[in-house]
Amino acid sequence: MSPVSFLIALAALSIGTYAMRFAGVKLGAAIATKGKRRQLATTSVGASSPEAGSSPEVGASSPEAGSSPASAGGSASAGSPAESSEKPAESEVDSTATVTKWMDRATVVLIGAVFATTAVFDGQDIADPARLIGVGVGVLASILRAPMLICVVVGMGVCAGIRMTGIL
Repeated sequence: MSPVSFLIALAALSIGTYAMRFAGVKLGAAIATKGKRRQLATTSVGASSPEAGSSPEVGASSPEAGSSPASAGGSASAGSPAESSEKPAESEVDSTATVTKWMDRATVVLIGAVFATTAVFDGQDIADPARLIGVGVGVLASILRAPMLICVVVGMGVCAGIRMTGIL
């Protein structure tokens, strides 16, 4: 592989990874903003319903509050609008966490696919045993929680050592 094609492939991988991360952040922010809008709308609706009655106790016994227990889990009190407004916020937080989790997984899968193809194959042929052993040592170092730089350097060192000695 020529240095130019390597740099082009590296740039494409970097841009793709950045684009996936950026899309995840933007999508997560959009979902969080949507949740805040729903929470504000629910809070403003809940704040206007006690004003319809003369007091919170009268509002709790009014027909409007009769629909509130179904959404607030069966309790008719002055705090029920706040309880019902927490449910959309929790679901929005859950969906934001879910989107972030899936975007992180997609990034890992992308990097893993590039890793697998470059570690195991050299063009259309299977890589030499020195590369496979070096990659295995690097993976083992990462499983043992060594820093990423150490994993790469150890894997490269093992591969270079095997190639220099001509063992395989």
